[in-house]
Amino acid sequence: MSVRQDLADAATGEDVDYNVVNWQAQLTSKIYRDLYPLLDPYKNPDLAAGAADKHVLITGATGGIGRKIAEAWVIAGAASVVITGRNADKLKNEEQRLKTIAREQHGIEKKIQILGVPADMTDESSVPNLWAKAQDIAPIDVLINCAGSLTVQKIGQGSPLDIWKHYETNIKGPMLMIHHFLNQSNFTGGTVIGISTGILGETYPNFASYIPSKLAAAKYMEYLHAEQPSVRCFSVIPGLVATEMPPPEYMDMARDNPMLTGGLSLLLCTERAEWLRGGLVSVNWDWEEMEQHKNEIVAKGLIKLGFTNAKFGKGGHHWELQS
Repeated sequence: MSVRQDLADAATGEDVDYNVVNWQAQLTSKIYRDLYPLLDPYKNPDLAAGAADKHVLITGATGGIGRKIAEAWVIAGAASVVITGRNADKLKNEEQRLKTIAREQHGIEKKIQILGVPADMTDESSVPNLWAKAQDIAPIDVLINCAGSLTVQKIGQGSPLDIWKHYETNIKGPMLMIHHFLNQSNFTGGTVIGISTGILGETYPNFASYIPSKLAAAKYMEYLHAEQPSVRCFSVIPGLVATEMPPPEYMDMARDNPMLTGGLSLLLCTERAEWLRGGLVSVNWDWEEMEQHKNEIVAKGLIKLGFTNAKFGKGGHHWELQS
């Protein structure tokens, strides 16, 4: 049975393993969908070490995943957390929520600067203002591009602009943010994390606004890795989280804890993640199993984007079947 059929069966309530939603992007035999000690900012002191003295900027910070990423960095004790989104009221509420968490977690002894700056990531006049306000605190060490959007619409229906606006959110926005990150005064390096998706290799009907644009964003991150060696960059698969984005028929399968992404964003800023630079990493994967197979993952490029299933090269593809 195909993954697509399994997804359809799960969505219609058949007796199937709800982890099927993760199979299409599952590297390790062991799967995590709920928070566990390695990625728990309350329980893993190594995550605090990764956040120490770091100034982080998070886009899409009022969404279900983005707000947990921001929360994780506050819990871990970052020096400053700048959050952004389009909705000024939601952003203000989120800023106050994070300040409350900071006081509860760290008391008055540790001062974490938390700032919400409304901005449109696709607007070339809005983004520079965001960066100016962020750098009033300090140069940004870690950029996390979490803003994303989609519309469920078939090609040829509705307005093409309804699809194109999601390309602007999913690829133009991260490009603008990365440009300003690299052009900070006296820039010497840092970390960029892009929130991706586990369905990059699929062709789901009505997802033309989302999968191709996210695929482009993941490839852009590979280019960033190749062209800017001082930048540590990673694309993160957050699993399927119960946010406003998944279609209603798939919400029963949206069982991944958004704090997994928050914890993973912290872990990726530690030395333990150095060998994964430039790659695609999922919150669902088991780190110990990955590390046991580190040499194979690196040598075979197992967490890099592919091209086609054919084996191109001198002499052509090695055929196995005859028509």
